[in-house]
Amino acid sequence: MTPAAYKNRKNIVRWLLFMVMLATTTEAFGAEASANWRPTYDIVMRWVNFGILIVLFFRYARRPLAAFLNGRSRQIQENIKEVEKEKEAIKKRVNELQMERKEGRKHLQQIRDRVISQGKRKKQKIIDDAKKESHLLLESAKQKIGHEITSAREKLQAEMVDRSIELAMQKLPQLMNDQDTQNSLKVYLDGIHSLSQS
Repeated sequence: MTPAAYKNRKNIVRWLLFMVMLATTTEAFGAEASANWRPTYDIVMRWVNFGILIVLFFRYARRPLAAFLNGRSRQIQENIKEVEKEKEAIKKRVNELQMERKEGRKHLQQIRDRVISQGKRKKQKIIDDAKKESHLLLESAKQKIGHEITSAREKLQAEMVDRSIELAMQKLPQLMNDQDTQNSLKVYLDGIHSLSQS
């Protein structure tokens, strides 16, 4: 037994003795007037029993009660620590989720920017393709118009030649005489003869 526990026990015994003496003396002063000693005895025995209970409690129940209270205190402290750990884990998870949310927003913004830039590129490609196609259509239309103009010119020239020949055929017989016919025939034959020699 430690000196502090021994001193504590001595103090408890002193207090118990003081309380018993106090109880018996107050009853003893009142006993002078009465001849009945039984109520005084009952009070003294109650205090003696109370003292015995106190001594038994401090002797046998103090350590188990202290161990129970200490164990309960440790258990409560462990529970508090576990709750604190869980709280920290939840805070950490909340922070992770917030970071994931921020990253998700960044990722969505990147995807959005990429889609917009792809859309712009596709739009520009469509515009460029449309410009090229319209240029090709214009060139094709110009060629077609040029060809039609050339064809119309040739047709017009052919019609003019036919018309000129027709007019010449109508007017030349009236203007030409036999001598002119002979000269034309000679020129024609000379031309054929020179072609055959070359």
